[in-house]
Amino acid sequence: MGHVMLSSLLAGLSTPVGAWLILSRRRVSPATLSFTLALASGVMATVVATELVPTGLRLAGWPTFAAAAAAGAVMLALLRGAVAEWQGSGTGAPSRLRFVGWFIAIAIALHDIPEGMAIGAGDAVGQSLGVVIALAIALHNIPEGMSIAAPLAMAGEPRRRILFATVAIGLVTPLGTLLSLAIGQLGPEWSAMVLALASGAMVYVVGRDTLPESLAAGRPTALVGMAAGVALMLALAAVHGF
Repeated sequence: MGHVMLSSLLAGLSTPVGAWLILSRRRVSPATLSFTLALASGVMATVVATELVPTGLRLAGWPTFAAAAAAGAVMLALLRGAVAEWQGSGTGAPSRLRFVGWFIAIAIALHDIPEGMAIGAGDAVGQSLGVVIALAIALHNIPEGMSIAAPLAMAGEPRRRILFATVAIGLVTPLGTLLSLAIGQLGPEWSAMVLALASGAMVYVVGRDTLPESLAAGRPTALVGMAAGVALMLALAAVHGF
């Protein structure tokens, strides 16, 4: 149990590594914002399409998965109102970027739960598989950390708060692994529900926030970032399948 939890912890903590890569820069340019948001959009969309949806459908079927995914999207829409109230009702660029950053953080935290569960499930099949899954998750958590930090930094959020948030999000991954070890015997429906909720949440954030904001910041750069995110996750999926 110790080795799988350590692998999961290290995978999760690659999220603040990505945030640090952004925060170590003196200034976050619109091009950097566009690329990192688009990169995260490509990563999240590909994760949903190639991993979360196929696995969730196999475990639960269309009706259950669709209902839970819709619930995930609705949950994020409701959270939007809560975050809006917390951040204030400003409509300028800093307020908009603050919204984007925190919603990316929420969506990534939600989908880190099934990722952590995947590490636990892979380790149950074979220790080497668990390590491969953890490595793949670690690699794609880096651009996700960047996508959280870039808009928040441009919005003027304190760097310590951003780093603290990404560390906290990184700790969700081992929590998911712990959950998979604790409830793994309760049946596949539990895993399917988590996967579906994460899918709905991520699709909502990509469609409502990260992709539109990246295109607004710079369309050519956004298209390159989106393509890079998709290519990265397809490559990792190929390694994972191997």
